Amino acid sequence: MQFLSLQSLSTHPEDAIINLIYSIIYLMCSKPTILPKPRNSFTTDGITFVQEFVFKHGAHRVPLIDVSTTGALNQIIGHAKFINEAYGNVYYRGVNGLYNTVLPSFVRGKRTVKSVGLNTLLNNICDDPLLSISLKLRNYKTPHGTENSRAKRFNKYCVEALLQHYAGYTRFIDIVDNHWVALWMGLHNFCFGGQGNKSCECQKRVINFGDYYEHMLATSSRSIDYNIYEYIILIAAPHGNGKNEYGIIESNELVEVDLRKALPSVFLRPHAQHALVIRKKGGMPSVKIPASFFDLATQVVGILRIRIDRSAKWLGAGDLVSANNLFPSPSIDHGYNDLLSRTDIFQGSYEILKYY
Repeated sequence: MQFLSLQSLSTHPEDAIINLIYSIIYLMCSKPTILPKPRNSFTTDGITFVQEFVFKHGAHRVPLIDVSTTGALNQIIGHAKFINEAYGNVYYRGVNGLYNTVLPSFVRGKRTVKSVGLNTLLNNICDDPLLSISLKLRNYKTPHGTENSRAKRFNKYCVEALLQHYAGYTRFIDIVDNHWVALWMGLHNFCFGGQGNKSCECQKRVINFGDYYEHMLATSSRSIDYNIYEYIILIAAPHGNGKNEYGIIESNELVEVDLRKALPSVFLRPHAQHALVIRKKGGMPSVKIPASFFDLATQVVGILRIRIDRSAKWLGAGDLVSANNLFPSPSIDHGYNDLLSRTDIFQGSYEILKYY
């Protein structure tokens, strides 16, 4: 929970008031259950408490836990789900480093944001005849010429979720409900290049124990080299307020989209990756909102640390864990091919990323 100081109230009064409003809303919402420190909570070997990790916004604290066996991985994830059964679902986000925020790409490096440009793009895509058919969006216009606001809102959720996976500049963050996809994502670096940094190469991370040993000798230290680890962030999402439609779950604070249900499988990548996305709700597009509002750190219930040589061994080298499967080319991902052809819509920050 981020509490405001008198200085922030005087320096940025509008931001402070908005922050205060969202802080009150947050306090009224139910909270997920944090994983316990692994003392007597687990029966499987391979689970070791490392430290308490503190996030930047709200002083949210969760245990950082080292996991060294597949049995330990299964048990600790299962326990996170078990203790949050009444609250909602627990998902995974595989990353290659420790970060003190869980911010979507749309707000990173910014103090405040307005989503008017993104909102305009979402409306344009929803109203585009070809894309709306390709995406199987619902007709939100009634026979009387009025709009079904819920159908239109859900269409925009689907489109923004699509952009998150193919363009990567939205208010959503990626999560999965599959162990091995999360492990794969944390095991790889994603290196951007080309014109406008719109081309991406997936590079598998490896441990060079020779270099690591020399580093330890040179520093005369037993300090942890975090480059040899990947991290699985466990993120809880609350049960929705109503019926799950098109893979979309709305709660008071969050919206969750299961792209495997929200998008047809001609958009192959989300189905290959078992992809879901989640983001905070709220805010008028034309109103500036503090970037910290979109931080999902308060939904984190624990962080797992796995040495990358172990995760590489657990995953193996089958076709299902290859870049070609998880990021299929436009020759078989026909939805991806359709997006690449629409340079009239997907431009600038929303140009479609190209993986190789």
